Amino acid sequence: MKKLITIGASVLLVNLSALAQGTISFQNLGAGFTGSGVLDPTGAKVGSGAPYTIELLASTTSGSLTAFTPAVSTSSWLAGGYFGVGGAAFTLPGYAPASFPFFQLRAWNNTGGVTSYAAALAAGQAYMPSTVWQLVAGGGLSGLGNPGASPPVPAPALFGMPAGYQLIPVPEPSTIVLGVLGAAALLLRRRK
Repeated sequence: MKKLITIGASVLLVNLSALAQGTISFQNLGAGFTGSGVLDPTGAKVGSGAPYTIELLASTTSGSLTAFTPAVSTSSWLAGGYFGVGGAAFTLPGYAPASFPFFQLRAWNNTGGVTSYAAALAAGQAYMPSTVWQLVAGGGLSGLGNPGASPPVPAPALFGMPAGYQLIPVPEPSTIVLGVLGAAALLLRRRK
């Protein structure tokens, strides 16, 4: 009977540990970061209290990043282009502790009550997404955090985030159409 209880407890422990979710500290400031301040559309570092929201997308591969539900985002900015400093760690559903997922950032201007990237696209207030990068070990941490471990593993910041992410406005569709028409006109003129 003792053997059966021991086996049952072991199976339960393994199953519960498989359900553990990794955590991330959604910020770009801390030990191991150099030049990771986000730049505004003019090329200057985003200032304290700026009206931008930044959101995290993730995936296990570099080609299929998606947003989280609920969103992993922040509108908290410090001078120097640093975001999310001092915020709570986010749980990343579907990502195991100590794993190294791929990340991407996307941002929008949140003035006028714009609360999502889709709404920002419709309002012309969205910015181009960052390049994709993979979480790397840093600050003495290796992979996503695990608050349920013994001892708990703290959530890492966005180690591996490339420097120089600038908020470049997404071109409006009419701008793209005008560009294509201009290029077509140049090609037609060249043929004559």
